[in-house]
Amino acid sequence: MSGRCYDRLLFVHPHSERQGASVPDSESSPTPTVSGDVKDAEDILERIFTPRPKASPAEQAERVLRRPRRVVYCAISNRNFHWRQHITKFVLDEGAVPIVPFMLFDYYLLHTVPKETVREAFNNLIVKSDEMWVFGTISLGVKVQVGIAKRLHKPVRYYDITDLPYRVVSVPEAMVREE
Repeated sequence: MSGRCYDRLLFVHPHSERQGASVPDSESSPTPTVSGDVKDAEDILERIFTPRPKASPAEQAERVLRRPRRVVYCAISNRNFHWRQHITKFVLDEGAVPIVPFMLFDYYLLHTVPKETVREAFNNLIVKSDEMWVFGTISLGVKVQVGIAKRLHKPVRYYDITDLPYRVVSVPEAMVREE
């Protein structure tokens, strides 16, 4: 090998025939670390490259139970439903778990079930959520959803989505427009 260039095969196959001179066995020549402990380079490399086991479902559940996230119902007018994925990303980026009705039921399940059935499902999700975030202008349906959340004493936040997909801006309730 010359200067700064490295022979890739030596790193992939350190004991190959291309190596030339014999390399001392790594177990017979331990490399001391800064702390003075004797460590073997192969042990360190083994720890680095050994795949970590994936957390079991029980371990994942335990992690969630230790640090539960807020569940946020996202109230969106039918006129703004096309922003549903951006709103979902925004809520996730804020560290909460979004419940976005139009992600769950699309646009009233493409009108294959009665609207009242879907609205009842929406209302059940409001009850199960920790808080409500309202995005964009307020329609009659969103106004009813906000009323349900307020009667259940859930915190309600309001966001202007005029500049989506670039930004979402928190606004006071008094600045929210109705459709």
